[in-house]
Amino acid sequence: MSRRILVTGASIAGNTAAWWLGRACFDVTVVERAPSFRAGGQNIDVRGSGRVVLRRMGLEQAALEQGTGEEGTAWVDGDGRIAAQFLTSDLGSDGLTAELEILRGDLARLLYEPAAVHASYRFGDSVVAIVQDDAAASVTFSSGRTERYDAVIVAEGVGSATRKLVFPRENAPRWMNLSIAYFTIPRTDDDDRLWRWYNAVGGRSISLRPDRHGTTRAMLSVQQPPGGEQDGDADRQKAWLRERFADAGWQSARVLDGMDATDDFYFDGLRQVRMPRWSNGRVVLTGDAAWCATPVAGIGTTLAITGAYVLAAEMAGTDDLRAAFDAYERSMRPMVEDGQGVPKIAPRLMNPHSRTGIRLLHNVLGVAGRPYVRKLASKLFSNDGREPDLSRYDEIAVNMAPSAQPREVAPPKSGGASPLVALGVVGLVLGASAIVGRRNAPDPSHPAIRRWYRRLDKPGYTPPDAAFGAVWPVLESGLAVGGYRLLRQPSGAARNTAVGLWLLNTAMVGGWTQLFFRKKKLGASAAASAAMVASGAAYVAVAARADKPAAAVGAPFVAWLGFATLLAERIRRDNPANGR
Repeated sequence: MSRRILVTGASIAGNTAAWWLGRACFDVTVVERAPSFRAGGQNIDVRGSGRVVLRRMGLEQAALEQGTGEEGTAWVDGDGRIAAQFLTSDLGSDGLTAELEILRGDLARLLYEPAAVHASYRFGDSVVAIVQDDAAASVTFSSGRTERYDAVIVAEGVGSATRKLVFPRENAPRWMNLSIAYFTIPRTDDDDRLWRWYNAVGGRSISLRPDRHGTTRAMLSVQQPPGGEQDGDADRQKAWLRERFADAGWQSARVLDGMDATDDFYFDGLRQVRMPRWSNGRVVLTGDAAWCATPVAGIGTTLAITGAYVLAAEMAGTDDLRAAFDAYERSMRPMVEDGQGVPKIAPRLMNPHSRTGIRLLHNVLGVAGRPYVRKLASKLFSNDGREPDLSRYDEIAVNMAPSAQPREVAPPKSGGASPLVALGVVGLVLGASAIVGRRNAPDPSHPAIRRWYRRLDKPGYTPPDAAFGAVWPVLESGLAVGGYRLLRQPSGAARNTAVGLWLLNTAMVGGWTQLFFRKKKLGASAAASAAMVASGAAYVAVAARADKPAAAVGAPFVAWLGFATLLAERIRRDNPANGR
């Protein structure tokens, strides 16, 4: 059995792996480039399988007790007024703020202190070379020493230097076109327990989040393709941010002043790590070094804890390193692919560049925050994320010893629908939706509906009737292509959910025309339009896991729904005498 293990990186993934391997009787050394334990960092959350692992470690309650106290998320305008908010007390574990919300440094220390009982930590050192042979990996450190290990676990983060040594040119990063600066600033009396999010024109945003240390965690983000702004030292990065946010409004002056005085400034462009393999001989990657999904995904910490646990359990369960690494990758790949499935348009949608875009975002979020819409969205977005089956590792969790449980073999997937059946279903569903829509349309064949619609007070940005007539065939074609592709995919959880959401959205299109034009219920139709944004976004997100082209052709449908929601809400507000 492999016994002498090197872990590089003493953050979440590295400390979790060291905790489990140390208790499974491995001789574990953790090396960390920083001169001492790094206690800094911003808000992170732990959900799903990550909490299961913490519970097995006996650390879940301690993590909850060290939480930030954040109570929800609020979008604010330039005067600090709330445009939309989502409270944890209403959403539970499905909101942007999780029940287990904690600072990165607090969680890392919670893992580090018990891990250090069974593992040796060496700070201020790093790997500069690894040479492997049939017996071991020979590791040379920056301190000058050379030592041999049975296995090396790389848990260093998105820019891992050791990964570049062992897997040169294998990472194909996916840039998310979003740069974020993180730092801590003094707390003021008006800082509450909400994550406050302010959007400024030009794709800029300012976020303020509470912590339990009497300070406030700040973020400055800019949505644009990377242009080298993250290069250079901290002074150059801060100068760039001061110039970009000088006229941003809200609390930008306070945040920029705090940035100048902070001692924990970090700024980088977000990119995902895309590796074709996570192991090479005796070296294996885990955490962000293997699969960084970026903070946009909201699952990075959960992936780090879960992945490190699965890796340690697989290594404890066999003498064959190759088999352990392969089993670890098979178990974690589906969850990682789900986590990395964030559409690249997401940062752009959440960081609008124009005042109209910001108003649209606030209106959509405001409607989505209504209780009945929120409940629907919560059900649509809740997802297990193809998490690995942790019950396979019950024995190691109890005994801290190698597990002899047999491997589970995934059942084969059933095939998708034939081309003829898929075309028939698409034609039937979209045909029915089109018939309902045409029955309610304000065209010359429905003079009463046409007269009522023309009398409504509509905003100046309402497109002409010809634009509606041109847009809908394009959107319906996208839905048709997406539905056909999904129906042709093999049956599976993601594919079946995506097909269900596709059916729901096409049905809701027809239902909306019935509410708005036939029933003249402007309030109900505005709420239904917001619900369609939620269900449409859910459809694109889930479809991306089953068939990315299907998701891509569905994205314009969601964008149009967002605009339609803003329009419907404005018409409802400007025509109070009409039906609710």
